[in-house]
Amino acid sequence: MRINGSICIFTLIACTCLTTAAYADGTKVAIEAANGEFSAAAAKGDGAALAALYTPDGQVMPAGSNPIRGAEAIQKFWQGALDSGVAAVGLRTIEVFGHGPTATEVGEYELRDKGGKALDHGKYIVVWQRVDGKWKLLRDMFSTNVPPPKK
Repeated sequence: MRINGSICIFTLIACTCLTTAAYADGTKVAIEAANGEFSAAAAKGDGAALAALYTPDGQVMPAGSNPIRGAEAIQKFWQGALDSGVAAVGLRTIEVFGHGPTATEVGEYELRDKGGKALDHGKYIVVWQRVDGKWKLLRDMFSTNVPPPKK
């Protein structure tokens, strides 16, 4: 059901209204700025700075892996990716759906090495949470668009 441009999901107890992408412009700008911080930290090779962009109970949820939970594990995950040759992370926000202290972003990513060669590209969904006035990654799920090698 749509009410004033919002999609409402009714349950017996409560109504949760998710603001459509057209109404999340302020949130989208803030999330794109946070993505800029993410890309800058990756370019510096700084796994600790990447982990600091997540909430204390944040999770990275890459394909083919169990969820990676908590700042120390997230830092280790991202530092491992950076140390393996990822030198640039490009992020493109496609949609943002916001409601109160949370928002969901749908986007595309590209990973490059120090020479600018594309290493991977794919899609992602991030659930963001506003913590002390700043948007932080709560859940970060992504998967490649690169098909597996033929056998």
